[in-house]
Amino acid sequence: MGKWGLLSNHALVLVHVIEHPRSTLRQIADAVGVTDRAALSLIRALEEDAIVQRRREGRRNVYTVDVAALMAHRSHGRYNIGQIAAALLAIAGETPPIRLPEGMQIIGAVTDVLGETR
Repeated sequence: MGKWGLLSNHALVLVHVIEHPRSTLRQIADAVGVTDRAALSLIRALEEDAIVQRRREGRRNVYTVDVAALMAHRSHGRYNIGQIAAALLAIAGETPPIRLPEGMQIIGAVTDVLGETR
């Protein structure tokens, strides 16, 4: 059986920094299964598209994800990010829309998969 992944490394970085906004680059790399250098490249690509922002807090970086920028990002084939998220929620047995975890580090308007802004 061949190896393949459902999500790109960019998506895995996004998931990780949403769940762990104070991660080190090493922690991000380990979570995604890439080198530190590759993790930095992935973070920089997401920063270039204004989806991820990084700020210093003492000696650490803190990452935020701009949900509005993510939702406005180009579609993937005929599916937009909201449709992909809804499908993944259905696969996971969740009923969209779901509430964001308390303390999640995001900025911008959060629009659920039904198009309602919260």
